[in-house]
Amino acid sequence: MPRVNHKPAANRLHQQATTDGWSPWQLASAIAAECGTSLLHAHRLARGWTLDAAVTAYAEIRGRLTVQQLSAWENGPGRPGELHLDGLCQLYRTRPDRLGFGADYTNGTEPQPSAPKASPRRPEPNSAKTTEDPERRAILRSLFATAGIALSGSVLDALGEVRRSMADTLGESLSETTMEQWERSAGEYGHAYQMSPPNQLLAESVLDFVEVQQLLGRRQPADYRLRLCRVAAQLAGTAGIALVALGEQREARGWFRCAHLAAEETGDRALRAWLLTREAVIPFYFGSPQAAADLAERARLVAGSTACATAAWAPALEARSLARLGRADDAREAMRIAERAFARLSSHDTGDTAYGYTERQLRWHIGSMHTVLGDTRRAQASLDEAMTMYAPVEHLDRALITFDQAAGLLKVGEVATAAQVGLLTLETLPAEHRTGIVVSRAREVAAAIPARASRMPSVRDFREAIVGSAVLALPG
Repeated sequence: MPRVNHKPAANRLHQQATTDGWSPWQLASAIAAECGTSLLHAHRLARGWTLDAAVTAYAEIRGRLTVQQLSAWENGPGRPGELHLDGLCQLYRTRPDRLGFGADYTNGTEPQPSAPKASPRRPEPNSAKTTEDPERRAILRSLFATAGIALSGSVLDALGEVRRSMADTLGESLSETTMEQWERSAGEYGHAYQMSPPNQLLAESVLDFVEVQQLLGRRQPADYRLRLCRVAAQLAGTAGIALVALGEQREARGWFRCAHLAAEETGDRALRAWLLTREAVIPFYFGSPQAAADLAERARLVAGSTACATAAWAPALEARSLARLGRADDAREAMRIAERAFARLSSHDTGDTAYGYTERQLRWHIGSMHTVLGDTRRAQASLDEAMTMYAPVEHLDRALITFDQAAGLLKVGEVATAAQVGLLTLETLPAEHRTGIVVSRAREVAAAIPARASRMPSVRDFREAIVGSAVLALPG
């Protein structure tokens, strides 16, 4: 069906609102009733915004939101998570029930705001008929016809029953559009982990995970169930990534176990290998290089001959773990496997920062391995090259790279410079990104400083900064 153009009717109602002095809520209500749109859609039309304009305005007050997400919430059965719903309320200066999410349970005897009397609708030339539920439209018209009269409990009960019935009807099965939106959303979380504060990433991914869990609790077509399980695995993996960054190792492992259960249902070897490699990051940064090497090797074997990014990423992590164990020859061989696998990756895999493996990551990991093995010339060259490839807003990897650079400086006796690099990294990193994994790596570098250098001013300042950052990294 052709898309209905609501703009002419919205513009006419906007002119009437200006003339009669309607409130923004009265205008949005009138647009929803006459155009048959959702309340969320009506609020945007009341402001005369396009989807792009609304998303831009949202970004200025709350953060990242995509056009696809907003469109899906305006036109489909999905609903925003708690954080996004709060942001939309702030954007439109209203409350959830007036955006169409939830209900108003205030006492029915309280005075009701007067609603405007909308002008008779003028047919728009060549406009297509809407397919809104006629029962819903009749009730909305009834509400406007009785504006100013307190609604009785029976009327509110009837309204609630219609709303719940419609929600259940729409929620019985997914549309292809909604399914694709969930898949895009999972990918967007993967892209955001470098830039979004970990606690924000954790909250949003878990809220969406709850919604996907509810969808999986209903009957779904077999292909949609598999796709939902994949999204659930990715969202649980994203929560695990955020928890690792926050230094919450135990809870992170729990979320990765949950992600593995969902991934098992998909039969997707690449997804399972990706989760294993992500999980291997926990022991790599928190004290067990052997466990990290074992998990990375398992991920490499699960990936097998599958053409996926983890076929390169897993052996690279295995190489870094083996280097920490002092197995230099094995580490170099594992890294050669990683480089050969990377050369076979598609441009999609090497350009995907969420579930792929980029060249800047490979350069960093090569440099990291050479740092541990004491090949400082190769290490610094690779680390410097990697740093030029990262954007300034990709905070986490850039911080970890600079600590590798500091560790390399210690290898050649540049203690004061290494301490200064570590101090500068902590001081320039936004507070919300000074999390457990960053503090852990900083401590590791500080522990490698010779005892005789403890009285150096730069060393003392570096260690004091670590203590201060550790306090910030504690859960609030």
